[in-house]
Amino acid sequence: MAVELGLGVFSGEWHPGTGLDHSETLRESIAQVVHAERAGLHSVWVSEHHFHPANFVGSVAPYAAAMVQATERIVVGLGLALAPLHDPIRMAEDAAFLDVLSGGRFQLGLGIGYRDVEYEGFGGTRKQRVRRTVELIEICRQAWGEGTVEYDGRIYQRHGIDVTPKPVQPGGPPIMMGGHHPDAIDRCARLGDRFCMDAGTDSESYEGGDGRNRGLLERVESAVRIYREALARHGRDTGAPHFSLNVGGFLHPDGRDAAWAALAEAYMMTRRVYGDWYGLAPEEYADWHPDRMTPEQIEQRKGELLLGTPDDLFPVLSQVRDLVGENLVIMFRSKYPLVDDVLTRQSIDLLGELRTRLRA
Repeated sequence: MAVELGLGVFSGEWHPGTGLDHSETLRESIAQVVHAERAGLHSVWVSEHHFHPANFVGSVAPYAAAMVQATERIVVGLGLALAPLHDPIRMAEDAAFLDVLSGGRFQLGLGIGYRDVEYEGFGGTRKQRVRRTVELIEICRQAWGEGTVEYDGRIYQRHGIDVTPKPVQPGGPPIMMGGHHPDAIDRCARLGDRFCMDAGTDSESYEGGDGRNRGLLERVESAVRIYREALARHGRDTGAPHFSLNVGGFLHPDGRDAAWAALAEAYMMTRRVYGDWYGLAPEEYADWHPDRMTPEQIEQRKGELLLGTPDDLFPVLSQVRDLVGENLVIMFRSKYPLVDDVLTRQSIDLLGELRTRLRA
């Protein structure tokens, strides 16, 4: 069965105290992308966020272009760009340019976002996010085809515009869409080319549940079933759905505990950031530091990740492969801020070994 393994996510963020300035941090991340290509990984993925003390790089198209220019084979994807924040013609031009520059190895991942400050910063609102995303995709599809864009939407009106260059890939770069709610899966089945499941959130308990995730394999099986049902509703092929799994983790030759030790500070920092973004009160995540957590809490956090050697991870990911079948891309989030470059490259090398085993 076909399976691909990629590396995520590159946010371009910078934190004081690392010993590097922001320019050096960005150059280090590009070098890690080159290393991922040499290790044989399938893809690298850039994420988009704005207006936060973590200094995220908001200009994701130039960031991706730097990765494309530094490499020759690896797929470079936006995973996920925040569609409601982008003008659709600019997005169509940026994606087409990246596709041409890369020789057809660019993929466009789109999400709708959830942070009010980001919508407001770009002149939108949360209530417009779905409509803006739908219209952006429809305009991009037109822009990548022959002729001019002729579009009358509720939000965007564009007429007589001929977007150039035209993409290398027929029909334009594949569009991957994410989201937790069943409506998001249905929207992807209608408008997209690939669905991306985030292993961090359980789609079936997103609303009305108890907030606890089911086991990973049960959730993958459920998401594939829901996606197939949605594809069928929209008259699309259900035989081998294009499916991505975004899952966090880290590899270390000395096993699970060593992998956690390398990752713990960085991972818990990201959890505090998301705690803030999800609207938790600061006191609820103030003690989300490894040195303040109980052994039980640490084990719970370890359980959110795939940690260890290729031997440790192979059984789980091979079961994911068997559940999904062909057209599976595992977007393995093994790039975290604060983690030493040597350890990150070591994890990338082990990911390359794991990809070889999964494809065998």
